[in-house]
Amino acid sequence: MLNILVIGSGAREAMIVRKLSESKQNSNIYCLGTSRNPYIDKKTNLYVHDFILTDIVLKFINENLIDFAIIGPEVPLRDGISNLLENNDIPCIGPLKIYAQIETSKIFARKFIDKIGLSNYSPNYIVFNNNYEKIKSFSESKKIVVKYDGLHSGKGVKVQGVDFNDFSEIDISNINDNVIFEEKLEGEEFSLISVTDGNGRIQHFPPIQDYKRLLNNDLGPNTGSMGCLINNNNSLDFLNENDIFLAEKINKQIIDNLNSFGKIKNYRPGYRGFIYGSYIKTKDDKLYIIEFNCRLGDPEGIILLNMLKNDFLELCLELTSGYLKTDLEFRKNASLGVYLVPKNYPKKTYEKYDIYINKSLNKQNIVYGNVEEDIKELHLYSLSSRSLFYFVEGTSILDCRNKLYNDIKLVNGNLHYR
Repeated sequence: MLNILVIGSGAREAMIVRKLSESKQNSNIYCLGTSRNPYIDKKTNLYVHDFILTDIVLKFINENLIDFAIIGPEVPLRDGISNLLENNDIPCIGPLKIYAQIETSKIFARKFIDKIGLSNYSPNYIVFNNNYEKIKSFSESKKIVVKYDGLHSGKGVKVQGVDFNDFSEIDISNINDNVIFEEKLEGEEFSLISVTDGNGRIQHFPPIQDYKRLLNNDLGPNTGSMGCLINNNNSLDFLNENDIFLAEKINKQIIDNLNSFGKIKNYRPGYRGFIYGSYIKTKDDKLYIIEFNCRLGDPEGIILLNMLKNDFLELCLELTSGYLKTDLEFRKNASLGVYLVPKNYPKKTYEKYDIYINKSLNKQNIVYGNVEEDIKELHLYSLSSRSLFYFVEGTSILDCRNKLYNDIKLVNGNLHYR
């Protein structure tokens, strides 16, 4: 009997738990999270703590004889949770802290991309170094995107024409060296997620597109993501085979060079886990790198794992053994999913709102996120972040859209969705 540790307790981790539970192999699943996700609570031995601290993690894994761990969110990866696990002989699907910099520092990522010969796929950019005139000159010739270094839960990017109109609106007094100014690119964005075993062997998921703005027509503030879609035949209409091949090639080049970077510093294992390339295809058919993430996307990972035909637990065992040999297979349906979020999101709220789900709604298509359940009354309440993810499959995006927005009316509460 395998003992598996899942770190994180959001909707992405709920789907990870679901896929592990579907395996033909028996396992005990443990979870260390910061909230009591009702689904995870029922399916795992869940331990909730406000902070994922070193002594708490060690006590938890030692008591439960964990065989391997899967890390969901980016914050524990930034804080070196994988280093702690690997140093205690717990193989971890989630990269060491040194590799996680590809997401946790936007400045590291851009400089690393340049260093390994991929600068042609970066937009023009400049790092703020207290040279106001240089930044002003950069911004006068083009529209810009302001990116704050570090992790900001998908909300650390400000786009000219959406979040501000003119450079003069940016408060320079609140900016330090940890800010990047990039040329704003116009086009269609997509994500290409890959998985790798720590020794450079890599498999790719199909490309998928998500929507980070809160409101319809890509308006409103940035969020962690309000939803995502993939068309039939594991495709997106605006991409061709060469685009997908190039994105896969770039993901592979990033992994290979991160492994070389780690080898120089004597880090073992190499990069193991998911890498998530975020790309944009511009109107002149060029591909550019927006950023990289060092984990499975949320909610992209929910839809992709749902479509995955392989036994996910067996795939995890290959990854933790350091030898990925299985080709990934996916169902070919189109799929679309949206997040239902509480009033005032993405602002923090301390109010709880009732959630009512009609019994006729397909419960398999609902994934619990940041919600709370009254066990006695079996009633749900929304908390401060993304509450529920609802998804459907169909023959096309239009088919999915019709199904989803008909079904989603069966969820009631003080909730917003795109």
